Amino acid sequence: KNSIEKDPVAHRTLELRSFFRSFRGEVPDEYYDYLRGAIDRETLFGNPRFRENVAKAKSEAWCFELGPKTRSTVSMRVKSVLKGADKWVLVGGPPCQAYSLIGRARMRPVARARFERDERHYLYREYLRILADHRPPVFIMENVPGLLSSRIQGRLIFDQILADLARPNGDSLRYRIVSLVSQDDRSASKPEQFVVRSELYGIPQTRHRVIVCGIREDVRGELPTLVPRTQTVLEDAIGDLPAIRSALSKEGDSHNAWIKVLNDAIKQLDRRA
Repeated sequence: KNSIEKDPVAHRTLELRSFFRSFRGEVPDEYYDYLRGAIDRETLFGNPRFRENVAKAKSEAWCFELGPKTRSTVSMRVKSVLKGADKWVLVGGPPCQAYSLIGRARMRPVARARFERDERHYLYREYLRILADHRPPVFIMENVPGLLSSRIQGRLIFDQILADLARPNGDSLRYRIVSLVSQDDRSASKPEQFVVRSELYGIPQTRHRVIVCGIREDVRGELPTLVPRTQTVLEDAIGDLPAIRSALSKEGDSHNAWIKVLNDAIKQLDRRA
């Protein structure tokens, strides 16, 4: 396993998840002490008992930016992780800010030409390069539903993304693009076929995402669609976890800081009432 993330906060989350998975079900109490806020991250990761787990987590989660200047470094990293493996899956997706409805609304005041030059529209091409260089048998690309309606110069960018994913290096490498939820014409390119509504598949969250699956042309077999499940409530999923307060991500996180933010929010609501 290996993950690459540019944002330091998101990377910390990936690193913690890798740390958790390294225990294979026998998670120590100190991990839950950290979740409760009883100890900090440095204390958790500094525990000599977890030295190997921490090393594994730091090896799996890589804080790094994809781009023209880092392609060779990324390529070497992927090769070192794969170690010649021929059965693996590439999972990823470009930053969603340029495609999300909220992100596009925030950019409305920006001149149209400047908006269309936003490099985030085309960061998916770094994903294409990894496909072209390493030829995974299967890939998954995820993004927000706003991707389906995002336009550049009047054209839907999703149509271009699908075409590029089908032929990431232009010709010799080809993928069959399929939907995870639609059984009708699995290779069709109707945008709505790629929207996965998580609440229909046993996930206790109403999260809708565009998920595109690609299967390399020489790989035989068919990928079954997701099977709808009885809806799950949040209590069923996390009811046995320890109670924790929400965290602060844009400033120093402490109990006093949290109380201050909470009181400030209450004052703002009072002024608006």
